[in-house]
Amino acid sequence: MATWFQNLFHLESRLNALVSGVALSFAVIPVIFTLSEEAFRAVPRSYIEASTALGAARWQTVSRVVLPAASPGIAAGVALGLGRAIGETMIVLMASGNAAIVSASFADSTRTIAATIAAELAEVVFGGAHYTVLFFLGTLLFLATFGINTAGDWAIGRMKKKLGSTT
Repeated sequence: MATWFQNLFHLESRLNALVSGVALSFAVIPVIFTLSEEAFRAVPRSYIEASTALGAARWQTVSRVVLPAASPGIAAGVALGLGRAIGETMIVLMASGNAAIVSASFADSTRTIAATIAAELAEVVFGGAHYTVLFFLGTLLFLATFGINTAGDWAIGRMKKKLGSTT
């Protein structure tokens, strides 16, 4: 895929953030899709039947009944997918070029925090400054993932409260 992207977009580097992002989407999208599908299936059939009985068109039933009822599950899927994307190591390590540079271009090689920890932890002196910095990066990664999960849980709770759910 990297060679195909390089030829298609005339990129300088074969392994870059664009290739890494597309490869990462192959890991994240199925999680979001599966959880969203389960959320749609969990909407009680009686909601759909009641909406239809009241004379709502199919699109009205979907947009005003099914989608709001499934929204907490969809939000949970997005939060889980985002958390997985942030913590994913090996896809990014192999597909991003693993260059420890800061660039605003998706066509340049790059490295994520998780990939930095994976690539460098085996090489450092135990207890040294580099070792401490890598553990600090791990703490930042944990806090980012925890923050995303907390925000997702808060959003799901608000959606459930708005819908009047007790579970």
